[in-house]
Amino acid sequence: MKIFIDSSILIEYIKGTKTELLDQLLSSDSELYSNSIVYSEFMFHYLAVVGEKSPLTLKVKKQIKVLTEKYNPIEIFSEIRILSIDNEIVLLSYEFMKKYNFLPNDALILATVKLCGISHFATFDENDFKNPCKIEKIKLLKSLDDL
Repeated sequence: MKIFIDSSILIEYIKGTKTELLDQLLSSDSELYSNSIVYSEFMFHYLAVVGEKSPLTLKVKKQIKVLTEKYNPIEIFSEIRILSIDNEIVLLSYEFMKKYNFLPNDALILATVKLCGISHFATFDENDFKNPCKIEKIKLLKSLDDL
């Protein structure tokens, strides 16, 4: 089964809350996917969580290298395939912005899931994605009970 992992899953994981779903997905036989938008959102939040300051403050104080070397956040992506965002995804994301009142990142994420033929979308942002996923025939996962 193909499952797209949203940044909300990864962010809750590094915060030490709601870790069970990602642990189960990583130990399953499922094919896990994400994209560069999710990577960027995750890294931004990662810096804030482990650095206990805003990412901009960490940049100004030149602490990003220290934090990334100390905790190695990229390791979480070793089991997740990062999908490319191409022109077709960008164009569909624009349509999703209009259709679902999405901000650009959420539109790019859903367009990636849709056009890459991924059947399941793991997210804790149910409020944003519940109806769009239903309309687009993508199974929303917020726990393994949803499989």
